[in-house]
Amino acid sequence: MIPGFEERPQQREMALLVHDALAQKKHLLVEAGTGVGKSLAYLLPVSCWCLTTGKRAVVSTYTVNLQQQLVNKDIPLVAQMLEGNLGTLNYALFKGRGHYLCLRKWNRIYEETLSRLQLVQADEDDKILETLSQVIDDGSWDGDRDRLPFHISNQLWSELCSESMRCMSGRCPFRESCFYQRHRRYLESCHLIVVNHALFAANLRIYDDTAGRTSLLPGYEAVVFDEAHHLDTVFRDSMTFNVGHNHLRRLSDDTLRFISRDPLSQLINPHERSRVQSDLAHILGLMDAALAVLSPDLLYNELRYSRSYSRYAGRDKYRLQQPGSIDDRIPESLRNLSRVVADWASLDLSDEDRFDINALARRYMEMAQVLDSLNALEGDGDSYVYWSEIEGRGRNKHVTLSGAPLEIGPYLAENLWTAVPTAILTSATLSTGGSFDYIRRQLEIEAEEAVIDSPFDYYNQACLCIPKDDRGSQPNNPAYDDYVSEMVLEIVDLAQGRTFVLFTSKKSLQAVSSKLRDRIEQKGYPVFVQGDMPRQALLREFKQSGNAVLMGLDSFWEGVDVPGDALSCVVLAKLPFPVPEDPVMEARETLWRAQGLNPFTHYSLPIATLKLKQGFGRLIRSKADRGAVVILDTRILTRQYGASILKSLPPARLTNDLNDIARAIAPAN
Repeated sequence: MIPGFEERPQQREMALLVHDALAQKKHLLVEAGTGVGKSLAYLLPVSCWCLTTGKRAVVSTYTVNLQQQLVNKDIPLVAQMLEGNLGTLNYALFKGRGHYLCLRKWNRIYEETLSRLQLVQADEDDKILETLSQVIDDGSWDGDRDRLPFHISNQLWSELCSESMRCMSGRCPFRESCFYQRHRRYLESCHLIVVNHALFAANLRIYDDTAGRTSLLPGYEAVVFDEAHHLDTVFRDSMTFNVGHNHLRRLSDDTLRFISRDPLSQLINPHERSRVQSDLAHILGLMDAALAVLSPDLLYNELRYSRSYSRYAGRDKYRLQQPGSIDDRIPESLRNLSRVVADWASLDLSDEDRFDINALARRYMEMAQVLDSLNALEGDGDSYVYWSEIEGRGRNKHVTLSGAPLEIGPYLAENLWTAVPTAILTSATLSTGGSFDYIRRQLEIEAEEAVIDSPFDYYNQACLCIPKDDRGSQPNNPAYDDYVSEMVLEIVDLAQGRTFVLFTSKKSLQAVSSKLRDRIEQKGYPVFVQGDMPRQALLREFKQSGNAVLMGLDSFWEGVDVPGDALSCVVLAKLPFPVPEDPVMEARETLWRAQGLNPFTHYSLPIATLKLKQGFGRLIRSKADRGAVVILDTRILTRQYGASILKSLPPARLTNDLNDIARAIAPAN
């Protein structure tokens, strides 16, 4: 059924492991090297299991690209394989609520727009709404923003999309035609549901918070986490809270918009409306003053003459460790406004308006509770960490306050691993030095383990070049970017373009790209730099050029597939160790030391190793590919930990001679 299919024993091995895990109701950690074909290796046994048992499975991925591959290519192929033997496989891609249009919000906003257009000329958003109206009336659209044939700005979409806090559920007048609920109802008939890690994490959090009364997904008895090396970060993000000027501004705008339209504009007297407006302006002022004091710029400036200043200089985040840093008047005022808003529910209103008022009152109360937690620094240094962060630049620059759990393993052990009979965690990068100790510690999972090697012949298809240059041993030296620039210029000539240059910091990316762009393009090789255009557009232009140089950051270290001659060399500018100054990292390091653990070997080294494996994985994507990976950071040769990292990388030919790059790229005899 697959033209040109190549027999891969590794793929069969993985499929049998997944089959056994499902049959025996156990968890499985399986690292599958590039080229194994892991998607089909888990989809075939999982689909067979669903159809023969009548049970449901969830497949969770990190990237949109993999989701699209699964739903548009791999799962239809598996369904076709099984159709005549086991029956029809029903499946669906399910996205978060924010991807879907809320018909109740749409109806109200569109009616307000039509009324306004009787008095004023249509602006750009009004034209978009008119076009959207035609799409909705046509009846063929499923409510998913991603499937619209035109662009809607994030600001406009935020006014139209479905939100849990503003969902009336069974009481909504549009419940039968609701796009989001229609998708959820369809899931009940599905054997296989594809989601992303963020939605899965949100579902688990909601299920836990409501003691199982509420869930985004229907029940399932097996879950496959592809790209599972991201789970630690995604689950922590799902439990992270943020509050700042923009959050309060949106709450204020929603309130003022609500009381300025009928029926509240008629039911609330002008004096009360004026008082609410004044109170909101006062709270925003208090919040801005508090955030200004907690800005990392100001807090780091206080360290200017201390020994630790050099460690923190120029950082956008600052760990908060002093309780009482938030003006108590802010949460108290938010609680007062919550009570004022809640009182409006007693007015002569429709059920819909009364619901919106109660939802608005809850938002004020929840923001007050978040600020109380921040003010008390509950669990700081033990279970939680808090920080202030600068986001945006220029006029859009603002400070946000955040809190996050230090460890998510205990949460997963209690709420996921004991609740689901089978969990399959797979990725091309789960082990370090052949061991799963790191991922097991972070996620607190007990599972069967397997490392399945890639079918590619790395020794003959690729070389790993690590130049012996003293300048490469000092990546924190200000002159390191000059060294990288000089080496990249030479490498690009040897590779005839066709190169990814991957960085660990935006500052280095900008410094090197500004030095080299003109010089490389004068040689006839197009240069694409992350930030010039959207990621997918950059990738498309790179592939089409055939001899280009692409300079990128984190999102190009993984999830990027460029088979063939367009990509023949990958340059990794620096070993990707996590930034130690990050507040979460700082707090976790303190916790680990208290537990008798070395933060470097416990966390930083495994993280860098996994990331380096991902970067290496961009090069060889098929049995016909050839090329070179160049690591410019020579600490991998000079430091004791280097041997551990090298042991984890694919077994390419190791060289110190840049000239071997050209030989590695040359067609095989």
